[in-house]
Amino acid sequence: MHLLFSLSLAATAIEMAACLICARNLWHLQRQTYDRSRRMLALGALFSGLMALLVVLGNIGMAIHEMSYFVLQPWVGLLYMGMNIVMVLYPISVVRPDWLTPKHFTFLFLPVLILGIIYMSFTSRWTLLHTPADIWVHVWEPDVIARLASLFLMIPYCLILFLFPYNYHRISATRKWIWTYSLGLLLICVVHIAVMLTNNSILLIILPLLVSTFYFFSTEYELRERLRPVEEIAVNYEVDSSAPLEPDLWARICRLMDQEEVWKDPDLSLASLSRLCATNITYLSRVIQQETGHGFKELVNAKRVAGVIAQIEADPDTDVQSAFFNAGFRSRTTAWRNFKDITGKSPAEYKQELK
Repeated sequence: MHLLFSLSLAATAIEMAACLICARNLWHLQRQTYDRSRRMLALGALFSGLMALLVVLGNIGMAIHEMSYFVLQPWVGLLYMGMNIVMVLYPISVVRPDWLTPKHFTFLFLPVLILGIIYMSFTSRWTLLHTPADIWVHVWEPDVIARLASLFLMIPYCLILFLFPYNYHRISATRKWIWTYSLGLLLICVVHIAVMLTNNSILLIILPLLVSTFYFFSTEYELRERLRPVEEIAVNYEVDSSAPLEPDLWARICRLMDQEEVWKDPDLSLASLSRLCATNITYLSRVIQQETGHGFKELVNAKRVAGVIAQIEADPDTDVQSAFFNAGFRSRTTAWRNFKDITGKSPAEYKQELK
């Protein structure tokens, strides 16, 4: 037990350090972008880091026999709920940067305010719960219902990204990122709930490490990978399913690439292109290989790089990140690597030669 307590305290200290470092780096660089997603992520990391700091300070020097082993502790669940909502602000500001108005911000935190008022009515009259079995015994008592509500209301927040319509011309993240972030947040939420319901020592070690890892990779993605839109372009493609398809598959591919410009969709895949061409993946891949000597990814990346070059040549002062975003890239690393491989120059060198 002493070992598990020490390990949980060490894991919480790691969470504190990792989150505060992430918050510092994000805040220091947040002026480099026009959107506020980096600020929201910094806010979430700061909130988590400060909560971990309070836990570390509260347990330093505490003997193991002095620890309380109550489950569903009052106010702790409400703090977890607040932290969960703060963690949701970042992906919302990525997917719908214009949605976080004061009205919607208040709407997100309204359940916390309501539960906080309900909690204050139970001051000094809480039902003490020592084991998970005690929860079932007292499950219909009002204060227990309120505490359970603060836990399980977190789950819908983890799925909020799926309520926003996806428009790849406005969203500087792919569907894969939306799924990954949402499932990661849901995993943290489930572990949070399990910790509150069981006070399990192993979970008390896993939770802070999970939060640290989550913020580390989110910060890494924000600072190094995600391209942010500087300007919005109004380009949409619609494939008319009633129009007769060309008998030649390569002609259909060329029409989709050159006229519909489907390569601007960052989620374009071999499977989705095969559906647009009304063929199967194997045949589509073989035709692309025969006609270009390269695979699907090489074809799409070449089109995207050509799109970037067209934007730079039209305006040598154009923002490179905006050009990458408009061409369908959502990863800075991928965009720069493909541009360098195809042109033999970096975007800065290419712009300089034009000037």
